[in-house]
Amino acid sequence: RTAECLTYLLGITYTYIYMDLTEILVEAEWTEQLYNSQVHQPIWTGGVMTVGAFFLVGVVGYLILSFKKIEKLPPLTAVLCMAGMYLGMFVCFMWCIQVFSLKYWILCVFPVNCIMIYIRMIRLKIWEWGQIGNSWNRYSDKSLLNTLNNLLCRAELWPVLALVLALPLLGILLCILVLFGQTPDAVIKAWTETAQWRLSQQIAPQNAMYDEHYLCTVAAGGHEKVVKPIRMGERHGHRVVVNRQLCIANAFEQILEERTPKFHKAVRHFYDTYGFPLSRIIKTKAAADIVYILMKPLEWIFLIVIYLCDTNPENRIAVQYLP
Repeated sequence: RTAECLTYLLGITYTYIYMDLTEILVEAEWTEQLYNSQVHQPIWTGGVMTVGAFFLVGVVGYLILSFKKIEKLPPLTAVLCMAGMYLGMFVCFMWCIQVFSLKYWILCVFPVNCIMIYIRMIRLKIWEWGQIGNSWNRYSDKSLLNTLNNLLCRAELWPVLALVLALPLLGILLCILVLFGQTPDAVIKAWTETAQWRLSQQIAPQNAMYDEHYLCTVAAGGHEKVVKPIRMGERHGHRVVVNRQLCIANAFEQILEERTPKFHKAVRHFYDTYGFPLSRIIKTKAAADIVYILMKPLEWIFLIVIYLCDTNPENRIAVQYLP
């Protein structure tokens, strides 16, 4: 029981950490513009509550069966717990189908463990009931209630009875979820209203690229209200987000390269030595915002130089990163 509970706690924790390391953004819906190797959410935001409720019902069913002795547990309650675990197994199975690939196969480890835990628990309780089942009262009366009672006394039928009870349990759960704003088809749309996954039915915008080696390019990936992107551009064959600061910095470098190639080479060597390590640790929009603000004084210096050296400075700035 301790190992199984740890499997739940560590499985959820490790899955979240792995998704963060592989840049799977659980909050990014399929309509959102992503960058570089970022990936959209595998479960639609509007269906997360439904999927979570199904998973929770499975966990509750497992905990009841695990911590209650079978002789103190009514057989109907045991069957209902198994029905709840079926719903939990359904979610785990759907998750495995959604995320399974050569790249993300490790995301299937936790749900597969959950399914194995549920199957083991069902088999264990059937075996335990078989040790005491002979003492349970059975009746020869042909009434419906006595027939159902006799069926419940046969532990080998519990998995089938649990499957039958899973349908009304599903209906009750969906009715409760509707009261919390979920739609009845959210259990399906949770998987299909996504992009880039096996069950996805939507096509997400193509990921934009920004070169993680360049501070100004990184800064262009900050929050829109701060960095003020103006359009999409092209860099090294990839679409990139372009703001005025980035265009000014690139125009300034062009002028250096044209007018003072030796000085430009020295500046480029200095930046490659010290700028790369700094820019590569900028992984969040907030950090990009800070870089954008810190680069503002340099942006003004670059702009002054451009206006001093170019007869059409705004034209030079405007054509940066065009195909």
